[in-house]
Amino acid sequence: MHATGNHDGDLRWLTIQQVALRLHVSRDTVERWINAGGLKAVDVSARSALACHRPCWRVSWESLEAFLERRATMPAARPPKVRRRSRERIIEFIK
Repeated sequence: MHATGNHDGDLRWLTIQQVALRLHVSRDTVERWINAGGLKAVDVSARSALACHRPCWRVSWESLEAFLERRATMPAARPPKVRRRSRERIIEFIK
């Protein structure tokens, strides 16, 4: 079982739509992650050698899991409580 759920070994590659559905984001968001270099993907379009084409991306489960692991955050540690000076001490200081 992977962080993103069960999957068959035959379904090693995900489409942009499949990634978007699993993460509850838009296709545009997934494509932005790919174009920014954060999510590794492979262009499997027949015209991948041409400069003017729309890529047909496939994302491996391993790439998706690595991406999610990099984006995972830990809860921030609570800052230590600061002892506040009592009012009397502040008033005494001002006098």
